[in-house]
Amino acid sequence: MAWLLCGAAAMGQQSPASSADVQELKQELKEVMQRLDATQTDLHAAQDQIKTLSGEVETLRAGQTGMTTPEAAAPSAEGQNTDIADLKQEQEILKARVDQQYQTKVESGSKYRVRLSGLVLFNASTTRGAVDDQDVPMLAEAHTPGATGGDISATMRQTLVNLDVFGPDLWGAKTSGSLQMDFFGGFPNTLDGVAMGVVRMRVARAQLDWQKWSLTIGQDKPFISPWAPTSLAAIGTPDLGYSGNLWTWTPQVVVERRWMPEDSKFGTKTQIGMLDPFDGELPSDSFGRYPEAGEASRTPAFAGRQSFEFGSGDQKAIVGVGGYGERQDWAFGKRNTGYAATVDWKVPLGTHFEASGLLYRGQAIGGLWGGIGTSVVFDGSEYSPLSHFWPVDTVGGWSQFKFKPASKLEFNAAFGEDSPFANEVRHYNETPYYQPYLRNWTTMFNVIERPRSNLMISLEYRHLNSVEFSGRQDTAEHINLGVGVSF
Repeated sequence: MAWLLCGAAAMGQQSPASSADVQELKQELKEVMQRLDATQTDLHAAQDQIKTLSGEVETLRAGQTGMTTPEAAAPSAEGQNTDIADLKQEQEILKARVDQQYQTKVESGSKYRVRLSGLVLFNASTTRGAVDDQDVPMLAEAHTPGATGGDISATMRQTLVNLDVFGPDLWGAKTSGSLQMDFFGGFPNTLDGVAMGVVRMRVARAQLDWQKWSLTIGQDKPFISPWAPTSLAAIGTPDLGYSGNLWTWTPQVVVERRWMPEDSKFGTKTQIGMLDPFDGELPSDSFGRYPEAGEASRTPAFAGRQSFEFGSGDQKAIVGVGGYGERQDWAFGKRNTGYAATVDWKVPLGTHFEASGLLYRGQAIGGLWGGIGTSVVFDGSEYSPLSHFWPVDTVGGWSQFKFKPASKLEFNAAFGEDSPFANEVRHYNETPYYQPYLRNWTTMFNVIERPRSNLMISLEYRHLNSVEFSGRQDTAEHINLGVGVSF
């Protein structure tokens, strides 16, 4: 402004201004005044912002001052202690998970994961009467003159060892393998060998699992008899063996197809397989293997099962029907067919109850422990071309009722029976070494408690009844205490 006034005065002193110059000067003065007004407005806005910031700073200072007072410092210390406790807890959880991961890590010869598990099982028992096996009795026998009529025993032979391997994907399927062993394979010929059970292979299989298909190759129990009574007293031989429970460990190839809609509570499963055709004979040699009658037929056994599933989760019910068939060749032109038809179920009855079992009708199924282990009978020596033979028909089954009032406690009651047909058994060749049975039934009660997730304790009572062809009936009672630790 001073410059403009001085310039205007100088111009006035020098010469009179023209009207055009005066208009230009007025325009410049107007623009300058507008700029001054805008600058003043910005200055006022800046001053207001400075006042606002100053108020916020004062508020923050007041808050910091209040936090330093004893009343405010106490909650802060408590919060810090809580944070420290939470950090310690998280550290302990992390350490536990690391330890668990370290324990579950099993080194293998390949890069794929291997899992080791099993059950260390101690059994102590007492028996009244004579039985076929002291540890896991299945038949009651005649009382031997001069014997005490009972016994006590303890064993660790039913201890289990499992190995599971999880392999790579193959043809779109997940591959896996399993191996299960126990020590129920006999006794070594050494001092006190009854406490040193021989290792026995129970299960050994390789499996491929697609979304709806599965292929299993290996050794396992028959898939037409998928369930077994719940017991810690009978693991080396499943409970109710020779009393309606069809089972064995047999090599097999099984194909499975599943129809399980995700949003449906109904599904089905079809299983078809080939099995090694056992017939219940004892091995003829301890080192060399020779064919049994089923294997001598040069035809594998065939089996199939169709199951139906209802519900979901813990309330899923499963009902299945199955069939089994095999050829047997007993030499000298003696050939027959063994077969079985089965119905099995596992049905929850509310929240705390469950029923399961199996019924069957069959012929010459001693290899599945049907017919009380007898497939055929001879009226003479089975090695003579002049003797005749009769396949043994049989009917049997078992059923179990489970009551589980708590997640760690359960009560089980089961009954099973096997009854070969007398019109065929009567043809047997009477010898001092063989006496066929017409009927065998067993009643079982047990209670199983799990004080910890890996600790199991059971007490089981079993009553056995066996009827020989001569009409003599023998009974026995067995009480078993089991303590198991899983790993």
